Amino acid sequence: MKKLLLSALAAVALSAAPAFAADMPVKAKKMVAPVYVSPWDLAFGVAMTSDYELRGISQSGHRPAIQGYFEGRYNAADWLQLYAGVWGSSLYTGFADAEFDISGGGRFTFGNFGLDLGYVYYGYPGPAAGVNISYGEFYAKPTYKVADWLTVGAFVTGGSDFGNGVGIVGSKDAYFYGGNAFITLPWAPLGVTLTLNPEIGRQWYSSGVKTSLAFQDYTWWDVGLILNYKAVTLDLRYWDTNVSTPAAGQCVAAAPIAGNDLCSAKFVATLKFDTTFSALK
Repeated sequence: MKKLLLSALAAVALSAAPAFAADMPVKAKKMVAPVYVSPWDLAFGVAMTSDYELRGISQSGHRPAIQGYFEGRYNAADWLQLYAGVWGSSLYTGFADAEFDISGGGRFTFGNFGLDLGYVYYGYPGPAAGVNISYGEFYAKPTYKVADWLTVGAFVTGGSDFGNGVGIVGSKDAYFYGGNAFITLPWAPLGVTLTLNPEIGRQWYSSGVKTSLAFQDYTWWDVGLILNYKAVTLDLRYWDTNVSTPAAGQCVAAAPIAGNDLCSAKFVATLKFDTTFSALK
């Protein structure tokens, strides 16, 4: 009889358990509104350099230059960013007062592989004697992240209207190709990232450019130490070329700095500030 009573009580307790659970108040999950991230962004920056170098040749007569840029960006997908922007620099060559580069293209990312494809138009307002020396180039810049501390890259650019044909009889082609590496050093004193950046490139000109302007094909190289802290970067870099003679057309500066060898080796320091609109929010 005692066993029968205990069995009955156990059955009642088990049958009542679901009812008790159903009667307990359930705390509703707090609904969190999704965070909207705009696909649009704006990057911008300014810089001061002791010498504006373009492919190993001084564009500022071995004098300081002030530079700046802005670039609109649209993140169309996780693997594609579209962009367009303007970059500018002061000059001191005697051929023009300033340079404004208008560029646009797309940056593709697939795992550790990246590819930047686009077009850039080099504009030179205020050239000597009203001559238009502006021209454009297509470019491709692949990169590959080998490890967290090493990224290697290459670049190929070229166009068929070099110098806009000013004084050039015949072909006006010019191409430029090379490679580089970014090596992050294992030290970060006071939070400053240290990166070594060696580069090498080859500039080629068609026969029309060589004959009309006395330009030479040449190789340039540089190696830089990049110190970065948040949005501030200090770039310390050594440049040189293998131009065989200072009489090469691309090395000769016009008045008022005539006689200055624009292709000579030099050490360049550049201080930059870069950020994006989204980073300021």
